[in-house]
Amino acid sequence: MEKRVLIAENDDTVADALVRRLTARGYAPERALDAEAALGRFNDRHPELVVVSLTLRDDGARRLVRNLRARPRGALVPILLLGTGDEGVRTPGEAIAAGADHFFRKPGGVDALLDKIATFIGPGAVAAPAPNASPGPREALPDEPTVVEPDEGFPPPADFPPRQPDDFAPPAAPPPDPLAVHAEILQPGRGVALERRGLPEILAAAAQVRLSGRVEVASGGVLRRVFLDAGRPVYADSSAHGEDLSAWLAAEGYVARAALARARARADQIGASPEEVLMEAGYLQPDEVWRALHGHVVHRVLDLFGVEAGDAVVVQGGPRPLDPVDLGMHPGRLVLDGLRRKYGRLRLYRAFGTPAVVPTPLGQVRPDGLSLRTDEEAVLHHCDGRRTALEVARAARLNEVDTLAVLYGLAVLGLIEPPGGRRRAGALPPLDAGDLARAGAPRTADDLPGFPDLVASKLAEVQSADYFQVLGVPRTAGTAELRAAWETLKRRFDPHRVRRDGPLWHQVQEIASVVDDAWTMLSDGRLRARYERAVG
Repeated sequence: MEKRVLIAENDDTVADALVRRLTARGYAPERALDAEAALGRFNDRHPELVVVSLTLRDDGARRLVRNLRARPRGALVPILLLGTGDEGVRTPGEAIAAGADHFFRKPGGVDALLDKIATFIGPGAVAAPAPNASPGPREALPDEPTVVEPDEGFPPPADFPPRQPDDFAPPAAPPPDPLAVHAEILQPGRGVALERRGLPEILAAAAQVRLSGRVEVASGGVLRRVFLDAGRPVYADSSAHGEDLSAWLAAEGYVARAALARARARADQIGASPEEVLMEAGYLQPDEVWRALHGHVVHRVLDLFGVEAGDAVVVQGGPRPLDPVDLGMHPGRLVLDGLRRKYGRLRLYRAFGTPAVVPTPLGQVRPDGLSLRTDEEAVLHHCDGRRTALEVARAARLNEVDTLAVLYGLAVLGLIEPPGGRRRAGALPPLDAGDLARAGAPRTADDLPGFPDLVASKLAEVQSADYFQVLGVPRTAGTAELRAAWETLKRRFDPHRVRRDGPLWHQVQEIASVVDDAWTMLSDGRLRARYERAVG
Protein backbone atom coordinates (compact mmCIF):
# COMPACT_ATOMS: atom_id res chain seq x y z
CA MET A 1 0.00 0.00 0.00
CA GLU A 2 1.30 3.46 -0.89
CA LYS A 3 2.35 5.63 2.01
CA ARG A 4 0.37 8.85 2.21
CA VAL A 5 2.15 12.20 2.65
CA LEU A 6 0.11 15.34 3.32
CA ILE A 7 1.62 18.61 2.02
CA ALA A 8 0.28 21.90 3.41
CA GLU A 9 1.79 24.42 0.96
CA ASN A 10 0.32 27.59 -0.58
CA ASP A 11 3.09 28.06 -3.18
CA ASP A 12 1.87 26.27 -6.34
CA THR A 13 5.34 25.85 -7.86
CA VAL A 14 6.89 24.28 -4.76
CA ALA A 15 3.80 22.15 -4.03
CA ASP A 16 3.56 20.78 -7.59
CA ALA A 17 7.26 19.93 -7.65
CA LEU A 18 6.99 18.12 -4.29
CA VAL A 19 3.92 16.19 -5.42
CA ARG A 20 5.64 15.04 -8.65
CA ARG A 21 8.87 14.05 -6.93
CA LEU A 22 7.10 12.18 -4.12
CA THR A 23 4.92 10.36 -6.65
CA ALA A 24 8.02 9.35 -8.60
CA ARG A 25 9.46 7.89 -5.38
CA GLY A 26 6.38 5.74 -4.79
CA TYR A 27 4.53 7.81 -2.20
CA ALA A 28 0.92 9.03 -2.36
CA PRO A 29 1.14 12.81 -1.79
CA GLU A 30 -1.90 15.00 -1.18
CA ARG A 31 -1.87 18.79 -1.11
CA ALA A 32 -3.82 21.25 1.00
CA LEU A 33 -3.73 25.02 0.44
CA ASP A 34 -4.25 26.14 4.05
CA ALA A 35 -4.29 24.91 7.65
CA GLU A 36 -8.04 24.22 7.78
CA ALA A 37 -8.01 22.12 4.60
CA ALA A 38 -4.92 20.26 5.81
CA LEU A 39 -6.57 19.39 9.12
CA GLY A 40 -9.64 18.05 7.30
CA ARG A 41 -7.52 15.92 4.97
CA PHE A 42 -5.52 14.63 7.95
CA ASN A 43 -8.70 13.48 9.70
CA ASP A 44 -10.07 11.83 6.53
CA ARG A 45 -6.94 10.31 4.98
CA HIS A 46 -4.71 9.43 7.96
CA PRO A 47 -1.36 10.21 6.30
CA GLU A 48 1.90 8.67 7.53
CA LEU A 49 3.75 12.03 7.43
CA VAL A 50 2.90 15.74 7.12
CA VAL A 51 4.95 18.49 5.43
CA VAL A 52 3.92 21.96 6.59
CA SER A 53 5.04 25.17 4.90
CA LEU A 54 5.74 28.03 7.28
CA THR A 55 4.49 30.45 4.64
CA LEU A 56 0.83 29.48 5.15
CA ARG A 57 -1.23 32.62 5.67
CA ASP A 58 -2.26 33.95 9.09
CA ASP A 59 0.41 31.92 10.90
CA GLY A 60 -1.48 28.81 9.80
CA ALA A 61 1.60 26.56 10.05
CA ARG A 62 1.99 26.87 13.82
CA ARG A 63 -1.77 26.58 14.32
CA LEU A 64 -1.84 23.44 12.18
CA VAL A 65 1.04 21.84 14.11
CA ARG A 66 -0.70 22.55 17.43
CA ASN A 67 -3.99 21.11 16.20
CA LEU A 68 -2.30 18.00 14.81
CA ARG A 69 -0.37 17.33 18.02
CA ALA A 70 -3.60 17.63 20.03
CA ARG A 71 -5.01 14.56 18.22
CA PRO A 72 -4.03 11.03 19.33
CA ARG A 73 -2.80 10.06 15.88
CA GLY A 74 -1.28 13.49 15.28
CA ALA A 75 0.90 13.03 18.34
CA LEU A 76 2.66 10.16 16.53
CA VAL A 77 2.88 11.34 12.93
CA PRO A 78 6.20 12.97 11.88
CA ILE A 79 5.78 16.65 10.95
CA LEU A 80 8.43 18.36 8.80
CA LEU A 81 8.52 22.15 8.46
CA LEU A 82 9.53 23.83 5.20
CA GLY A 83 10.34 27.54 5.17
CA THR A 84 12.58 30.33 3.94
CA GLY A 85 14.13 31.02 7.35
CA ASP A 86 12.28 34.32 7.70
CA GLU A 87 9.28 32.89 9.57
CA GLY A 88 10.89 32.54 13.02
CA VAL A 89 12.10 28.94 12.56
CA ARG A 90 15.62 28.47 11.19
CA THR A 91 16.98 25.30 12.81
CA PRO A 92 15.79 21.76 13.61
CA GLY A 93 15.92 22.67 17.32
CA GLU A 94 13.50 25.55 16.79
CA ALA A 95 11.25 23.21 14.79
CA ILE A 96 11.17 20.76 17.70
CA ALA A 97 10.31 23.61 20.07
CA ALA A 98 7.39 24.44 17.74
CA GLY A 99 6.09 20.86 17.99
CA ALA A 100 7.48 19.51 14.69
CA ASP A 101 10.27 17.01 14.04
CA HIS A 102 12.61 18.84 11.63
CA PHE A 103 13.09 22.01 9.58
CA PHE A 104 14.22 22.37 5.96
CA ARG A 105 14.95 25.59 4.11
CA LYS A 106 13.38 25.99 0.69
CA PRO A 107 14.25 25.66 -2.03
CA GLY A 108 17.74 24.26 -1.40
CA GLY A 109 16.77 21.83 1.39
CA VAL A 110 14.06 19.99 -0.50
CA ASP A 111 16.36 17.12 -1.47
CA ALA A 112 17.24 16.64 2.20
CA LEU A 113 13.53 16.76 3.06
CA LEU A 114 12.78 13.98 0.57
CA ASP A 115 15.56 11.85 2.05
CA LYS A 116 14.28 12.51 5.56
CA ILE A 117 10.80 11.31 4.57
CA ALA A 118 12.33 7.95 3.69
CA THR A 119 14.09 7.93 7.08
CA PHE A 120 10.86 8.56 8.97
CA ILE A 121 8.40 6.29 7.11
CA GLY A 122 10.60 4.12 4.89
CA PRO A 123 10.96 4.09 1.09
CA GLY A 124 7.99 4.49 -1.23
CA ALA A 125 6.31 1.64 -3.08
CA VAL A 126 8.51 1.66 -6.20
CA ALA A 127 10.93 -0.89 -7.55
CA ALA A 128 14.62 0.01 -7.71
CA PRO A 129 15.78 1.10 -11.21
CA ALA A 130 17.53 -1.45 -13.39
CA PRO A 131 21.37 -1.35 -13.09
CA ASN A 132 21.83 -0.10 -16.68
CA ALA A 133 18.97 2.35 -16.66
CA SER A 134 19.99 5.97 -16.71
CA PRO A 135 18.09 8.16 -14.27
CA GLY A 136 15.92 10.86 -15.70
CA PRO A 137 16.69 14.51 -15.12
CA ARG A 138 15.89 15.76 -11.62
CA GLU A 139 13.34 18.52 -11.64
CA ALA A 140 14.75 21.81 -10.37
CA LEU A 141 12.76 23.83 -7.89
CA PRO A 142 12.33 27.59 -8.38
CA ASP A 143 15.46 29.69 -7.65
CA GLU A 144 17.54 26.51 -7.46
CA PRO A 145 20.76 26.60 -9.54
CA THR A 146 20.78 24.29 -12.55
CA VAL A 147 23.68 21.84 -12.67
CA VAL A 148 24.97 21.08 -16.17
CA GLU A 149 26.30 17.54 -16.46
CA PRO A 150 29.40 16.97 -18.66
CA ASP A 151 28.85 15.47 -22.09
CA GLU A 152 29.58 11.76 -21.90
CA GLY A 153 31.03 11.90 -25.43
CA PHE A 154 34.12 13.80 -24.29
CA PRO A 155 37.17 11.77 -23.23
CA PRO A 156 37.96 11.69 -19.54
CA PRO A 157 40.72 13.94 -18.21
CA ALA A 158 44.27 12.69 -18.58
CA ASP A 159 44.65 12.00 -14.87
CA PHE A 160 41.48 9.87 -14.77
CA PRO A 161 42.52 6.31 -13.75
CA PRO A 162 41.94 3.69 -16.44
CA ARG A 163 39.19 1.18 -15.81
CA GLN A 164 40.21 -2.25 -14.65
CA PRO A 165 38.39 -5.44 -15.63
CA ASP A 166 36.98 -5.72 -12.11
CA ASP A 167 35.17 -2.43 -12.66
CA PHE A 168 32.71 -4.32 -14.85
CA ALA A 169 31.98 -7.01 -12.26
CA PRO A 170 28.41 -6.93 -10.91
CA PRO A 171 28.15 -5.00 -7.66
CA ALA A 172 28.20 -7.05 -4.48
CA ALA A 173 24.84 -7.70 -2.89
CA PRO A 174 24.15 -5.23 -0.10
CA PRO A 175 24.37 -6.66 3.41
CA PRO A 176 21.02 -7.68 4.87
CA ASP A 177 19.28 -4.93 6.79
CA PRO A 178 19.05 -6.07 10.43
CA LEU A 179 15.96 -3.92 10.81
CA ALA A 180 14.14 -6.15 8.32
CA VAL A 181 14.53 -9.09 10.71
CA HIS A 182 12.57 -7.20 13.36
CA ALA A 183 10.35 -5.17 11.03
CA GLU A 184 7.28 -7.10 12.17
CA ILE A 185 7.91 -5.95 15.73
CA LEU A 186 9.29 -2.45 15.14
CA GLN A 187 7.26 -1.43 12.04
CA PRO A 188 9.09 1.93 11.70
CA GLY A 189 6.78 4.82 10.98
CA ARG A 190 3.62 2.78 11.60
CA GLY A 191 1.44 3.12 14.66
CA VAL A 192 1.07 -0.13 16.60
CA ALA A 193 -1.63 -0.67 19.24
CA LEU A 194 -0.04 -1.42 22.61
CA GLU A 195 -2.67 -4.10 23.15
CA ARG A 196 -0.94 -5.99 20.30
CA ARG A 197 2.71 -5.19 20.89
CA GLY A 198 4.15 -4.26 24.24
CA LEU A 199 7.00 -1.86 24.97
CA PRO A 200 9.32 -4.66 26.24
CA GLU A 201 9.43 -6.28 22.81
CA ILE A 202 9.92 -2.94 21.02
CA LEU A 203 12.87 -1.94 23.23
CA ALA A 204 14.46 -5.40 23.00
CA ALA A 205 14.20 -5.45 19.20
CA ALA A 206 15.54 -1.88 18.95
CA ALA A 207 18.53 -2.90 21.07
CA GLN A 208 19.24 -5.93 18.85
CA VAL A 209 19.35 -3.85 15.66
CA ARG A 210 21.14 -0.93 17.42
CA LEU A 211 18.42 1.45 16.32
CA SER A 212 19.05 5.18 16.57
CA GLY A 213 15.84 7.15 16.69
CA ARG A 214 12.96 7.19 19.13
CA VAL A 215 9.88 5.33 20.32
CA GLU A 216 6.75 7.47 20.75
CA VAL A 217 3.77 6.36 22.81
CA ALA A 218 0.44 8.20 22.66
CA SER A 219 -2.04 7.29 25.37
CA GLY A 220 -4.81 9.21 27.11
CA GLY A 221 -3.95 12.45 25.32
CA VAL A 222 -0.31 12.32 26.50
CA LEU A 223 2.70 11.84 24.21
CA ARG A 224 5.70 10.11 25.77
CA ARG A 225 8.98 9.57 23.93
CA VAL A 226 12.11 7.46 24.48
CA PHE A 227 15.17 8.48 22.45
CA LEU A 228 17.60 5.73 21.42
CA ASP A 229 21.26 5.83 20.41
CA ALA A 230 22.54 2.56 18.91
CA GLY A 231 19.70 0.75 20.67
CA ARG A 232 20.28 2.25 24.12
CA PRO A 233 17.80 4.70 25.70
CA VAL A 234 19.51 8.06 26.23
CA TYR A 235 16.58 10.36 27.01
CA ALA A 236 12.85 10.31 27.71
CA ASP A 237 10.23 13.02 27.94
CA SER A 238 6.49 13.53 28.23
CA SER A 239 3.97 16.16 27.18
CA ALA A 240 2.34 16.00 30.64
CA HIS A 241 3.49 18.65 33.14
CA GLY A 242 3.43 16.15 35.98
CA GLU A 243 5.92 13.92 34.14
CA ASP A 244 8.56 16.42 33.05
CA LEU A 245 12.04 16.97 34.48
CA SER A 246 10.86 19.83 36.69
CA ALA A 247 8.25 17.62 38.37
CA TRP A 248 10.94 14.99 38.97
CA LEU A 249 13.22 17.63 40.55
CA ALA A 250 10.39 18.56 42.91
CA ALA A 251 9.69 14.91 43.74
CA GLU A 252 13.38 14.37 44.49
CA GLY A 253 13.43 17.30 46.91
CA TYR A 254 15.60 19.64 44.82
CA VAL A 255 12.96 22.38 44.70
CA ALA A 256 9.72 23.17 46.52
CA ARG A 257 6.49 22.61 44.63
CA ALA A 258 5.39 26.22 45.22
CA ALA A 259 8.58 27.47 43.57
CA LEU A 260 8.00 25.06 40.69
CA ALA A 261 4.46 26.38 40.15
CA ARG A 262 5.77 29.95 39.95
CA ALA A 263 8.56 28.86 37.60
CA ARG A 264 6.04 27.15 35.29
CA ALA A 265 3.95 30.32 35.07
CA ARG A 266 7.04 32.40 34.30
CA ALA A 267 8.31 29.84 31.75
CA ASP A 268 5.00 30.02 29.86
CA GLN A 269 5.32 33.80 29.68
CA ILE A 270 8.86 33.93 28.29
CA GLY A 271 8.90 30.70 26.26
CA ALA A 272 11.59 28.97 28.34
CA SER A 273 11.66 25.71 30.29
CA PRO A 274 10.85 25.68 34.04
CA GLU A 275 14.35 24.33 34.76
CA GLU A 276 15.91 27.35 33.05
CA VAL A 277 13.75 29.73 35.11
CA LEU A 278 14.66 27.90 38.34
CA MET A 279 18.38 28.06 37.52
CA GLU A 280 18.13 31.75 36.62
CA ALA A 281 16.42 32.43 39.97
CA GLY A 282 19.10 30.49 41.87
CA TYR A 283 16.81 27.68 43.06
CA LEU A 284 18.82 25.08 41.13
CA GLN A 285 22.42 24.59 40.09
CA PRO A 286 23.19 23.12 36.64
CA ASP A 287 25.08 20.18 38.18
CA GLU A 288 22.02 19.33 40.33
CA VAL A 289 19.84 19.22 37.22
CA TRP A 290 22.38 17.02 35.45
CA ARG A 291 22.58 14.57 38.36
CA ALA A 292 18.78 14.32 38.55
CA LEU A 293 18.45 13.79 34.80
CA HIS A 294 19.69 10.18 34.99
CA GLY A 295 17.05 9.14 37.53
CA HIS A 296 14.36 11.04 35.63
CA VAL A 297 15.08 9.22 32.36
CA VAL A 298 15.11 5.79 34.03
CA HIS A 299 11.86 6.59 35.84
CA ARG A 300 10.15 7.79 32.65
CA VAL A 301 11.19 4.70 30.68
CA LEU A 302 10.04 2.30 33.41
CA ASP A 303 6.73 4.15 33.75
CA LEU A 304 6.02 3.45 30.08
CA PHE A 305 5.79 -0.27 30.89
CA GLY A 306 2.63 0.54 32.84
CA VAL A 307 0.85 2.00 29.78
CA GLU A 308 -1.57 -0.69 28.60
CA ALA A 309 -3.69 1.16 26.01
CA GLY A 310 -2.64 3.52 23.25
CA ASP A 311 -0.44 3.59 20.16
CA ALA A 312 3.32 3.27 19.78
CA VAL A 313 5.44 4.19 16.78
CA VAL A 314 9.14 3.65 16.09
CA VAL A 315 10.95 6.47 14.25
CA GLN A 316 14.36 5.91 12.66
CA GLY A 317 16.81 8.79 12.80
CA GLY A 318 15.43 12.23 13.45
CA PRO A 319 16.69 14.90 15.84
CA ARG A 320 18.72 13.91 18.88
CA PRO A 321 17.84 15.16 22.36
CA LEU A 322 19.75 18.23 23.54
CA ASP A 323 20.96 16.50 26.74
CA PRO A 324 21.43 12.75 26.10
CA VAL A 325 22.56 10.74 29.12
CA ASP A 326 24.38 7.44 29.46
CA LEU A 327 22.16 5.37 31.74
CA GLY A 328 24.98 2.92 32.39
CA MET A 329 22.66 -0.05 32.02
CA HIS A 330 21.84 -2.55 29.28
CA PRO A 331 18.40 -2.12 27.61
CA GLY A 332 17.66 -5.69 28.68
CA ARG A 333 18.03 -4.57 32.28
CA LEU A 334 15.35 -1.94 31.69
CA VAL A 335 13.09 -4.59 30.14
CA LEU A 336 13.42 -6.91 33.13
CA ASP A 337 12.98 -4.13 35.69
CA GLY A 338 10.01 -2.62 33.85
CA LEU A 339 8.20 -5.94 33.66
CA ARG A 340 8.74 -6.72 37.33
CA ARG A 341 7.59 -3.28 38.46
CA LYS A 342 4.70 -2.58 36.12
CA TYR A 343 3.14 -5.86 34.96
CA GLY A 344 0.44 -7.39 37.13
CA ARG A 345 -0.73 -10.98 37.29
CA LEU A 346 -3.45 -10.95 34.65
CA ARG A 347 -1.39 -8.87 32.26
CA LEU A 348 1.39 -11.46 32.50
CA TYR A 349 -1.13 -14.27 32.00
CA ARG A 350 -2.22 -12.63 28.77
CA ALA A 351 1.21 -11.66 27.47
CA PHE A 352 3.15 -14.78 28.48
CA GLY A 353 0.97 -17.46 30.03
CA THR A 354 -0.21 -18.81 33.36
CA PRO A 355 1.93 -20.63 35.96
CA ALA A 356 0.85 -23.91 34.34
CA VAL A 357 2.96 -23.32 31.19
CA VAL A 358 6.34 -24.97 30.66
CA PRO A 359 9.05 -22.54 29.45
CA THR A 360 11.93 -23.99 27.41
CA PRO A 361 15.52 -22.67 27.42
CA LEU A 362 16.96 -21.77 24.01
CA GLY A 363 20.64 -21.99 24.93
CA GLN A 364 21.30 -18.60 23.32
CA VAL A 365 24.30 -16.48 24.23
CA ARG A 366 23.34 -13.74 26.65
CA PRO A 367 23.38 -10.24 25.11
CA ASP A 368 26.70 -8.46 25.60
CA GLY A 369 26.73 -6.35 28.75
CA LEU A 370 23.54 -7.80 30.26
CA SER A 371 23.91 -9.00 33.84
CA LEU A 372 21.13 -10.89 35.57
CA ARG A 373 20.35 -10.58 39.26
CA THR A 374 20.68 -13.59 41.53
CA ASP A 375 16.96 -14.45 41.51
CA GLU A 376 16.79 -13.99 37.70
CA GLU A 377 19.79 -16.32 37.29
CA ALA A 378 17.94 -18.84 39.47
CA VAL A 379 14.83 -18.64 37.29
CA LEU A 380 16.89 -19.16 34.12
CA HIS A 381 18.82 -22.01 35.74
CA HIS A 382 15.66 -23.89 36.73
CA CYS A 383 14.10 -23.54 33.25
CA ASP A 384 14.78 -27.02 31.89
CA GLY A 385 11.82 -27.62 29.54
CA ARG A 386 10.15 -29.92 32.09
CA ARG A 387 9.20 -27.69 35.02
CA THR A 388 6.10 -25.50 34.91
CA ALA A 389 6.46 -21.81 35.67
CA LEU A 390 5.02 -22.49 39.15
CA GLU A 391 7.62 -25.21 39.79
CA VAL A 392 10.36 -22.85 38.58
CA ALA A 393 9.09 -20.22 41.06
CA ARG A 394 9.26 -22.71 43.94
CA ALA A 395 12.74 -23.91 42.96
CA ALA A 396 14.00 -20.33 42.64
CA ARG A 397 12.26 -19.34 45.92
CA LEU A 398 10.47 -16.48 44.19
CA ASN A 399 6.81 -15.51 44.18
CA GLU A 400 4.64 -16.47 41.23
CA VAL A 401 4.11 -12.98 39.73
CA ASP A 402 7.81 -12.05 39.85
CA THR A 403 8.71 -15.39 38.26
CA LEU A 404 6.28 -14.87 35.39
CA ALA A 405 7.67 -11.36 34.86
CA VAL A 406 11.24 -12.69 34.74
CA LEU A 407 10.24 -15.51 32.37
CA TYR A 408 8.47 -13.08 30.06
CA GLY A 409 11.54 -10.81 30.10
CA LEU A 410 13.85 -13.73 29.31
CA ALA A 411 11.55 -14.71 26.44
CA VAL A 412 11.57 -11.15 25.06
CA LEU A 413 15.39 -11.14 25.24
CA GLY A 414 15.54 -14.46 23.35
CA LEU A 415 16.94 -16.59 26.19
CA ILE A 416 13.91 -18.87 26.57
CA GLU A 417 11.19 -20.02 24.19
CA PRO A 418 7.73 -18.64 24.91
CA PRO A 419 5.23 -21.31 26.03
CA GLY A 420 4.48 -23.82 23.31
CA GLY A 421 6.94 -22.10 20.94
CA ARG A 422 4.43 -19.29 20.62
CA ARG A 423 5.97 -16.11 19.24
CA ARG A 424 3.80 -13.02 19.42
CA ALA A 425 3.52 -12.23 15.73
CA GLY A 426 0.30 -10.27 15.91
CA ALA A 427 -2.51 -10.12 18.39
CA LEU A 428 -1.78 -11.50 21.84
CA PRO A 429 -2.61 -15.19 22.19
CA PRO A 430 -5.96 -16.13 23.70
CA LEU A 431 -5.86 -17.23 27.31
CA ASP A 432 -6.70 -20.87 27.78
CA ALA A 433 -9.74 -21.10 30.07
CA GLY A 434 -8.53 -24.33 31.69
CA ASP A 435 -5.10 -22.89 32.49
CA LEU A 436 -6.72 -19.76 33.88
CA ALA A 437 -9.01 -21.77 36.16
CA ARG A 438 -6.15 -23.97 37.40
CA ALA A 439 -4.00 -20.89 38.04
CA GLY A 440 -6.65 -19.44 40.30
CA ALA A 441 -6.95 -16.01 38.73
CA PRO A 442 -8.19 -13.48 41.30
CA ARG A 443 -11.84 -12.53 41.20
CA THR A 444 -12.88 -8.89 41.07
CA ALA A 445 -12.71 -7.31 44.50
CA ASP A 446 -15.07 -4.38 43.85
CA ASP A 447 -17.97 -5.93 45.74
CA LEU A 448 -16.03 -7.61 48.55
CA PRO A 449 -17.38 -6.40 51.92
CA GLY A 450 -15.17 -3.65 53.30
CA PHE A 451 -12.90 -3.37 50.25
CA PRO A 452 -14.20 0.06 49.08
CA ASP A 453 -13.64 1.44 52.61
CA LEU A 454 -10.13 -0.04 52.64
CA VAL A 455 -9.36 1.64 49.31
CA ALA A 456 -10.73 5.00 50.48
CA SER A 457 -8.67 4.85 53.68
CA LYS A 458 -5.44 3.91 51.86
CA LEU A 459 -6.01 6.56 49.18
CA ALA A 460 -6.27 9.27 51.83
CA GLU A 461 -3.05 7.96 53.38
CA VAL A 462 -1.00 7.91 50.15
CA GLN A 463 -2.14 11.46 49.38
CA SER A 464 -0.86 12.88 52.67
CA ALA A 465 1.59 10.50 54.37
CA ASP A 466 5.31 10.03 53.79
CA TYR A 467 6.68 6.96 52.02
CA PHE A 468 7.50 5.08 55.25
CA GLN A 469 3.89 5.48 56.40
CA VAL A 470 2.61 4.47 52.95
CA LEU A 471 4.49 1.15 53.22
CA GLY A 472 3.65 0.85 56.91
CA VAL A 473 7.26 0.38 58.05
CA PRO A 474 9.44 2.21 60.59
CA ARG A 475 12.23 4.49 59.42
CA THR A 476 14.75 1.91 60.56
CA ALA A 477 13.33 -0.75 58.20
CA GLY A 478 15.84 -2.71 56.14
CA THR A 479 15.55 -3.79 52.51
CA ALA A 480 13.91 -7.15 53.31
CA GLU A 481 11.23 -5.49 55.46
CA LEU A 482 10.61 -2.85 52.80
CA ARG A 483 10.26 -5.47 50.07
CA ALA A 484 7.87 -7.60 52.13
CA ALA A 485 5.66 -4.58 52.84
CA TRP A 486 5.74 -3.50 49.18
CA GLU A 487 4.79 -6.99 47.92
CA THR A 488 1.92 -7.23 50.42
CA LEU A 489 0.48 -3.87 49.36
CA LYS A 490 0.95 -4.71 45.66
CA ARG A 491 -1.15 -7.85 46.12
CA ARG A 492 -3.77 -6.07 48.21
CA PHE A 493 -4.14 -3.10 45.85
CA ASP A 494 -3.58 -4.79 42.51
CA PRO A 495 -5.47 -2.81 39.79
CA HIS A 496 -6.12 -6.07 37.97
CA ARG A 497 -8.35 -7.16 40.86
CA VAL A 498 -10.94 -4.46 40.15
CA ARG A 499 -13.11 -3.76 37.14
CA ARG A 500 -11.80 -1.19 34.67
CA ASP A 501 -15.27 0.32 34.40
CA GLY A 502 -15.83 0.26 38.16
CA PRO A 503 -15.61 3.20 40.57
CA LEU A 504 -12.45 1.90 42.28
CA TRP A 505 -10.23 1.49 39.20
CA HIS A 506 -8.55 4.92 39.23
CA GLN A 507 -8.27 4.96 43.02
CA VAL A 508 -6.50 1.60 43.13
CA GLN A 509 -4.28 2.68 40.23
CA GLU A 510 -3.16 5.75 42.19
CA ILE A 511 -2.48 3.69 45.33
CA ALA A 512 -0.42 1.14 43.37
CA SER A 513 1.57 3.93 41.69
CA VAL A 514 2.46 5.62 45.01
CA VAL A 515 3.35 2.26 46.58
CA ASP A 516 5.73 1.62 43.65
CA ASP A 517 7.24 5.09 44.04
CA ALA A 518 7.76 4.47 47.76
CA TRP A 519 9.57 1.19 47.08
CA THR A 520 11.71 2.77 44.34
CA MET A 521 12.72 5.65 46.61
CA LEU A 522 13.37 3.74 49.83
CA SER A 523 15.07 0.67 48.34
CA ASP A 524 17.83 2.83 46.82
CA GLY A 525 20.30 3.93 49.52
CA ARG A 526 21.22 7.22 47.86
CA LEU A 527 17.61 8.21 47.14
CA ARG A 528 16.51 7.13 50.62
CA ALA A 529 19.14 9.30 52.32
CA ARG A 530 18.08 12.34 50.31
CA TYR A 531 14.40 11.64 51.00
CA GLU A 532 14.99 11.30 54.75
CA ARG A 533 16.75 14.68 54.77
CA ALA A 534 13.87 16.26 52.82
CA VAL A 535 11.12 15.01 55.15
CA GLY A 536 13.14 15.68 58.30
